[in-house]
This record gives sequence, C-alpha cells and structure tokens, in this order.
Amino acid sequence: MAKIAREKGAYDNAVMSAIHSAINALDALTTSYLGKRSSGQHDEVLSLIKGIFLSQEYGDIRNQFTSLLSLKNESEYQPNLLKDGDAENSIKWAERILTKVQAKLT
Repeated sequence: MAKIAREKGAYDNAVMSAIHSAINALDALTTSYLGKRSSGQHDEVLSLIKGIFLSQEYGDIRNQFTSLLSLKNESEYQPNLLKDGDAENSIKWAERILTKVQAKLT
C-alpha cells in the first residue's frame, strides 16, 4: 500500500503505511518467537526483538525502526505534508525490516 500511495503522490499515507507495516511485522515476529507483542509504546518492541536477532541485525532494525517512528506523529497528526523523499525513505526502511523479519519466520 505504501508503494501505491507514493505512486499516487499521497506521501503522508505512504509513510503511515510503511510505519504500520514495520510495526505489524515486528509484532508478528515477537508473537511467533515469544508469544507476546509490544503493548505500550511502539519502540518497546525493540527490547523484545533484541534476543531474536544477531547484534548487527538488531542494530540495523533499531536504526530503521527509530527512523520510521520519528515520522509517525508528523505523518498522522501534523498539518504539514510530507515529501516524496520521506515516503521513499520510509518504504526503504520498512522493506529492510520486513526482509529481516521474513527471514526469521521462514
């Protein structure tokens, strides 16, 4: 959905979709591995996945997820519109997270 929204110039929606896909993927991973998911702040999932990934992978995911979350408030609640670069970066970060999650779930 994020890619489709970006193609249509709906950059805020593209960013929101990328963010929520990463959140959902990490929740699916922790549910599969640990039988639980983050129930508070979205960044709490980082403490849950720390033991699932190797140090380098965890660091990469932490950086990408933190970057995504930094745009969450702006994409959902602020009146200023995001730009194509924001959508492009968000999609790239989310795809990197999804690739790592998929590798763990297969």
